[in-house]
Amino acid sequence: MVLSRTGPRFAVLGGAGAIGRIIVRDLFESSSKYSILIADFDGESARSLARSYRSGRVSYTRADARKPSGLAAVLRGYSVVINCTRHQFNLNVMRAALQARVAYLDLGGLFVWTCRQLRLRRRFAEAGITAVIGMGCAPGLTNVMAGAAATKLERIDSIRIRVGGIDFSERRGDFAFPYSAETIIEELTLPAWKWSRGRFVQVKPRSGWERVEFGPPVGAVWAVTTRHSEIATLPIRFKRQGLQFADFKVGFERAFVREIMKRLRAGWTVREFEALPAPREAPNDCEIVRVIVCGVGRKITLDCHARSKPKWRASASDVDTACPASIVAQMLAGGLIHKPGVWAPEDVVPTQSFFEECRRRELTFSEKSQLRRSLETADHS
Repeated sequence: MVLSRTGPRFAVLGGAGAIGRIIVRDLFESSSKYSILIADFDGESARSLARSYRSGRVSYTRADARKPSGLAAVLRGYSVVINCTRHQFNLNVMRAALQARVAYLDLGGLFVWTCRQLRLRRRFAEAGITAVIGMGCAPGLTNVMAGAAATKLERIDSIRIRVGGIDFSERRGDFAFPYSAETIIEELTLPAWKWSRGRFVQVKPRSGWERVEFGPPVGAVWAVTTRHSEIATLPIRFKRQGLQFADFKVGFERAFVREIMKRLRAGWTVREFEALPAPREAPNDCEIVRVIVCGVGRKITLDCHARSKPKWRASASDVDTACPASIVAQMLAGGLIHKPGVWAPEDVVPTQSFFEECRRRELTFSEKSQLRRSLETADHS
């Protein structure tokens, strides 16, 4: 870990993007001792964002995640690289972090890339470098919540993750993506994975629809099974505790999904979806992240509520993705997390400290513990 004279130095790769810019903001406001590099393929956007801070603590550069050697030169001397690029570049950025000897964090690998990233564990361990993969909202926050609930149970039958939200300013006929259009299209068109009866099982895209009652202010939301990184790591961590079932479902309006599929069948490309109007400048929404962990005789439900932050021009999903990433990057830079190798959040993130930092950012948590019939099956999907 390399520290400047004034404190840790963070390189935010993709720092001018939707989530990267919020991570930069959170880092900037967290400590006056932090130095932050906005590194982005779009050098002009990186320059514009950096200059908006009017601070010597924020700098910028153009960076290309396709070229690990060149990227390593950019990262050398920094404490942590926070990778906010598309998951297809995760391995490249990890190799650059190894060359530069910089701690690494990303927002997720959509299952397949996560599995490939875990194969680098030995190389990171031998280099004495820590990498935390999948540390946004989902994956990330969800993993830490699952780990917190699991510590209260001797054995675990199932882990179910559900995410739903409501946009208070949404108008009839609106068609905007709440996060990366490319990621949403992949989630809705690629086969998903779940952990069932002690093994990974592939399921059809857009299957497993479920009406989830989140309670106020979100209410009831349709959720669908999608490919997600949590399912690649939670079974590894909790298999010894008896985990038999795990899945992930995210809330989408069925009309929204139908419209995406209609346009895809008509020949729309990802670039055309990405060119659609961005969400409003003054977001006004709420997202609830729910993790349900069941063991013999007991069910624990953990909820996290996130609200939009107009001052940052950040939606609820921006906040609950960017802030957890920023928090754990700061833990890496400060030495609170130091375990060489490649790890999922449930493996290394200290839960109480993490939750305390989340609350400082106005993320709120609630927990409900219920008795559960012992004969209830783990997999009833």
